[in-house]
Amino acid sequence: MANFRTHTSFSVVLAVATVVAGLIFSLIYSPLVALGIFLVVIFGSFLPDLDLDDGMPFQIFFGLIGLAFSALAFLIFFQDGQRDWRILAGIVLGVFVLFRFVLGYFFMKLTSHRGMFHSIPVAMLFGLILIKAIRLVGVGMVEALLYSLGLVIGYLGHLILDEIYSTVGFHGLISGPKKSLGSALKFFSHSMLINLIVYGSIIILAWQIF
Repeated sequence: MANFRTHTSFSVVLAVATVVAGLIFSLIYSPLVALGIFLVVIFGSFLPDLDLDDGMPFQIFFGLIGLAFSALAFLIFFQDGQRDWRILAGIVLGVFVLFRFVLGYFFMKLTSHRGMFHSIPVAMLFGLILIKAIRLVGVGMVEALLYSLGLVIGYLGHLILDEIYSTVGFHGLISGPKKSLGSALKFFSHSMLINLIVYGSIIILAWQIF
């Protein structure tokens, strides 16, 4: 399995290649869209490692989730007239702890590394979630599809790189297949419940979006 630095370097190269391809085929029509696609490719490449409990993607993702929702809570209560800084600070801290640590803890308990997060259907699911989310804030369908495609490309790039490293030794030489070979580019997990949740979510989101 490739390490964090390798995945980061590969994601940047993949993001640049995706933007260049989009420009060549006239799919990207503004610098802002180009920047957005560049960023979502990199973001997508980190998502498969969310189930790595002590990994950098997990810490960054849930840290950002905690910051985003604590900032949202601050704005909501401040706009409702709350001006006591102690109460506001308590709300911000409480919301951050809830999302960063409590939600993160349950996520760790419910997932295992190279589980369903390392799969093709979850890449599709995240792509659909992104379309749904940015459509809610007024982004057009064509642009939403471009961002979604960028995220899926980044996600699949991570999985493919992991599969490549499952056959490459420490010195860059082709070795015999490792036990992890085939555990990234899969369509199902060993849990029927997880399979039902993932595929059910894909069907529901696709029906709502299209």
